[in-house]
Amino acid sequence: MYQMAMIWWLLGGGSENSGRLVGTFMVMTALPSLLLVKWIGHTIDRSKSKKVLVLGDLAAAVTVGVVAWTLAHATLPVSFAFLAGLVAATLQAFIDPTLNKSVGEVTRPEDTESGVSLLASTQSLANFAGAVAGAILIDRLGIPGTAALAAGGYLFSSLCSYLARFRYSVPAVTLGENQSGFAVLNDYPFLKPLLIGFGFINFFSTPTLVVLPLYTKLTLHASASTLGSLEACLWVGLLTGTLVAKYIDFGLSRIRLGAICLFVFGAALGTPGVVSQVVLYQIALFIGAMALGINNVKFITLFQEVVAPEKKGRFFALMQAAISFTFPISYFLFGWLTDFLSPPKVCLIQGAGVMVLAIFFATLDRGEEGKVVGVTGWN
Repeated sequence: MYQMAMIWWLLGGGSENSGRLVGTFMVMTALPSLLLVKWIGHTIDRSKSKKVLVLGDLAAAVTVGVVAWTLAHATLPVSFAFLAGLVAATLQAFIDPTLNKSVGEVTRPEDTESGVSLLASTQSLANFAGAVAGAILIDRLGIPGTAALAAGGYLFSSLCSYLARFRYSVPAVTLGENQSGFAVLNDYPFLKPLLIGFGFINFFSTPTLVVLPLYTKLTLHASASTLGSLEACLWVGLLTGTLVAKYIDFGLSRIRLGAICLFVFGAALGTPGVVSQVVLYQIALFIGAMALGINNVKFITLFQEVVAPEKKGRFFALMQAAISFTFPISYFLFGWLTDFLSPPKVCLIQGAGVMVLAIFFATLDRGEEGKVVGVTGWN
C-alpha cells in the first residue's frame, strides 16, 4: 500500500522524468536485501525473532508516518522520499527472513508445513489486498491518507508480534560463527542450485505484472476491469495453492512435485501466447498461480526442516536475496522487450523459460533431499 502511494506520488509530480523516478525507486527498494544480505543474516541469527519483528515494524511505522506527515503538508522532497523508501525496504529485508525463521519458533515440528502454508497465504493475501486497496484508497483518502494508513498497518503488525507467543527457543549463534552468504550452505550444498534456480524462475515470472496490462489493452482490447479480473485470478490462485499445499503429495518427493508444479506454471504463462481469449487466460492464470503456491509451500517447508535453527536467519536472508536479485534486470529487460515484441510473444518467452527451469529442477531429484535431511539428523 505504501509503495503504491509513493509510485502514484512520483507519477503525479509533473516531472518529465517521472517514469525514470519510479523505476529508480523500485530498484532502490530491491537493493537492501541484496547488498546487506550478510549483515542482515547475522543480525537475525544473533537476535531474538520477536525483538526484530516488533522493533522492525515500529521503525517502519515511524518512517512511513513521517512520510505521510510531510505529504500532508506538501513538504516532501524527492530526495527524502527516496531515502525513506530505502530505509523502509531495509527494514522489510529484516522482517521477511525473520518471519520465515519464526515458523519453527511458534509451531511444533509436525505443524511446520501448516505454519508455512499460513504464512505464505497471509503474505499473498496482504500483497494482493495491499495493491488493490492502495489503488482504491488513493482516490478516497488521498496519497497522504493512504501512507498514514500503511503506517498504522505497521504499528498493528508490531503489536501482533509483541503479543505472539514464541514457545520454542533457537540456539544462539556463537561469535565465532562467521559463515554468511553461500558459505552458510556448506553443510547443505544441494540447496545452492535450488536458490539460484528460484532466482531465475522469478526472472521469467515477475514481469507478468508488466505484461498483463499490455496484453489486456493491446491483445485483448479489453478494459481495466478485465485487467482487474486477470490480476484477481492470479492472486486468488496463488492463495488457493498455499492453502491446499499441505493436502497435495502424490507420493512424490518435494523436489519432483515442485518441478511438476513449476512446469504447470510455465505452461500457464505461455498459454495466452498461443490462444488469445479472456476466459482461457483467467483459467490459465488461476491454475498456474495455484501450482506456484503449492510449489512455494513445499520448498519452504523443506528448507525449514533441513536448515539448522541457528542458521535460519542467514539462510532466509540469503534466500530473499537470491530470489530477488533478478527483479531489476527482469523488469528492465521485459519492459524493453514489449517495445519490440507483441505481448503474446513475450508470454511465450516467459512460459518457455519457466518450463526449461522446471526440467532443471526435475534433474536435481536424485535422492539428494533425503541426504540433505540426513545432515541435520531430522529425518
